[in-house]
Amino acid sequence: MKRTILIMLVLLSACIAFGQDKKVAVLKPKVLQGDVSMNDKMIITASMNKAFTHINGYTAYTRMGQKFIAAEMEFQQSGMVADAKSLGGQDGADYICVFKLSLDGNELVVNSEIYSVSTGEIDRSDYEVLYDRTDRMKVDKQCQELAYRLLGVSGGSTSVQPRATSYTNTQRHPAEPVMVEVQGGTFWMGCTSEQQGSCDSDESPLHSVTLSSFKIAKYEVTQAQWQLLMGTSISQQQSKAGASSLYGVGDNYPMYYVSWNEAQEFISRLNAATGKNYRLPTEAEWEYAARGGNQSRGYKYSGSNFVEQVAWYGENSGSTTHPVGTKQPNELGIYDMSGKVWEWCYDWYGSYSSAQQRDPIGASSGSHRVFRGGSWSDDASSCRVADRSSRTPSLRNSHLGFRLVLP
Repeated sequence: MKRTILIMLVLLSACIAFGQDKKVAVLKPKVLQGDVSMNDKMIITASMNKAFTHINGYTAYTRMGQKFIAAEMEFQQSGMVADAKSLGGQDGADYICVFKLSLDGNELVVNSEIYSVSTGEIDRSDYEVLYDRTDRMKVDKQCQELAYRLLGVSGGSTSVQPRATSYTNTQRHPAEPVMVEVQGGTFWMGCTSEQQGSCDSDESPLHSVTLSSFKIAKYEVTQAQWQLLMGTSISQQQSKAGASSLYGVGDNYPMYYVSWNEAQEFISRLNAATGKNYRLPTEAEWEYAARGGNQSRGYKYSGSNFVEQVAWYGENSGSTTHPVGTKQPNELGIYDMSGKVWEWCYDWYGSYSSAQQRDPIGASSGSHRVFRGGSWSDDASSCRVADRSSRTPSLRNSHLGFRLVLP
């Protein structure tokens, strides 16, 4: 009888302990880039579930009923704080783990964020690079380490910091852009012959510029790259801007509602993580790359004389942005330098000089920063490679994003 009572007490204690476990809702993975196989998705999902459940005081779930799955889909589309709270409330989850997969050669990068349901905000974000998915024990171990870092625990108790990883020239941080080589050269900047009839006064005088070689991002910075480094979603940036609408939401959509100042913060964090020297393009670098560099065919827009071939703009966008790289590239293989979103440049806005220049960086001071390229809501003239615009560096709006260069 005593033995029976003892067993019952042990079982009751176990049930109470389980009931006190914090629940982690592990959402189905999303693919950021690359042809990630269904097998990889299943392996990582299983390993992440196992990882959280093996940490004392936590248990993990992947499916929590049809209502939860529907709410999950809404959350993954919006990433809004309020939706994180609502999603967790569907089944009493304490945390929501969102992980995204990128395949780069043989490397599968697992980017993860963990939301606290009580606050609706990201608690931590981290990543793991898997070099060998055929070794399940190794994958399980790496996912376990990632789970510990996301929850801020080690062995179930000791706080730990996210890892610091040193990246070589052959390893790319998950938030780094794909870069295109731009060979240096000399070009005419401003109101060239193919721009005639559309030029604004600030595109003159036409002047000769010589540039050193550099690399420029193939695509504009995406919402996934932004959130990975900055921890804020497009919806949260919209709130910061005091705006009422979103104009395209998704990992592969360009980031917007970003000020020049915030772009600098993104660059600072990326450089700290990679040891590289990313920055915004100068206005001259931007125009040279948009024109096709030393491969230029003298087009009016970036890659064509027909704007609809290369740009999402006011006449064809449907009043929204679109995923990056869905129009034709220019001569260098760069996408979306006409239309989509305007792109911040490094320079203070100022008048052109007729003097020949080498690697210019714009005016020495000013009140407005340059942006280039036109947007989804603008007319064709604004999408020309020579068109210029500028606003205060604190401005956030639905038309403004950025891309990076690497000297």
